[in-house]
Amino acid sequence: MVWRTGVLGRWIGAAGAAAVMVAVAAAPAGALQDDVEVSPGRVTPGGSVEVTAHDCGGPATAKSEAFQGDVELTGGSVGTPSGTARVAQGAEPRSYVVEVECEGTNVTLYGSYEVVGAGGPDTGGGGLALAGGAAEREAGPEAVAGRGTAPAVMAWGLGGAAALLTGAGGLALVRRRRAAGRG
Repeated sequence: MVWRTGVLGRWIGAAGAAAVMVAVAAAPAGALQDDVEVSPGRVTPGGSVEVTAHDCGGPATAKSEAFQGDVELTGGSVGTPSGTARVAQGAEPRSYVVEVECEGTNVTLYGSYEVVGAGGPDTGGGGLALAGGAAEREAGPEAVAGRGTAPAVMAWGLGGAAALLTGAGGLALVRRRRAAGRG
């Protein structure tokens, strides 16, 4: 049986394909995890973070541009060394990479964290006052630790690209139909 579809059928098919592309792209982006866990994921200059290397195999050394120095990871469970690092007082607010070199296996693992400013003034808890970091201080480090924007940005970017391609395909289809005198 031959299926004849009009413009509406093609648009529905293209929109369905775009939805599938967004769903497939968003799943790995949300599941993206670093081999090195830094907790909390957001810290102020002078603060401390716990660095844990997953599947490292033994003791390791963690390095980061914002750390006061290299950190020996000797604690934690077997194969998952951990240690505490102090962020330098002069660290600029931005994202940083942690590089962990695992001893004995010559494996290098990577993770990331963000140094944030000290925050704005506490002016009574209004909505704008909480934007300066007061919300994180009120919620505690446990609430802030797991936040990450990279997966969300990646999912939205891929979704936008899929929508753009769908729109371009639809425009090409309409122009082709008009040129052929069918639309």
